[in-house]
Amino acid sequence: MLNERLKNLRLAKGMTLQQVGDAFGISKASVSSWESGKSNPDHKKLEKLADLFGTSVQFLISGISSYANPDNVGVPFFSWNSLSSRKAKSTEDSQMVTPLHSRPGMKSFATRYPGSSDRNWQFKGVPAGSLLIVDPDLEPGPLDTVLVQSDDGTLKLAKFEQTPENKKMLVAADTSNFQLISSASIKILGVALEWQLSGKIN
Repeated sequence: MLNERLKNLRLAKGMTLQQVGDAFGISKASVSSWESGKSNPDHKKLEKLADLFGTSVQFLISGISSYANPDNVGVPFFSWNSLSSRKAKSTEDSQMVTPLHSRPGMKSFATRYPGSSDRNWQFKGVPAGSLLIVDPDLEPGPLDTVLVQSDDGTLKLAKFEQTPENKKMLVAADTSNFQLISSASIKILGVALEWQLSGKIN
């Protein structure tokens, strides 16, 4: 159903009700009413929701995607450790992950998010153990979750926020102390297109 797909896609993007509401200039209660099925967004809002969540209006309405993997085409899987050691090699037998809700680019890949190393914090948008599908060719935008690598090779998830002056800020998202990340000290490996809690590696 539309309301369930809206909620699942919002959670997959790691967005709050308030963040979706802010994108439309409406209250989080209005977004909540869409997700509970009490009301439905109009066609223009559906188009904007599809853009926001990286999917299609057809998928939002019917659950059937016009673009996603008719032949079960997957993206290569790389272990988290191989990404952090800068020796990313696809695991043996070229294991693949099939995207469910997104349009991966030619260089997209999947990895399994182990969770934060900060014991006091867990990134709210992506549960530990989830499969992440990442596109390195996408330009990060406001509210996007990105996979970043620090100078010492450590991988983290971060979020792009936008100031009232329309400046983009990269904020650490998997530590208990939210802080700005200097773009000079990190490399953005890609934008997280979706995560799958029960995703399978083929």
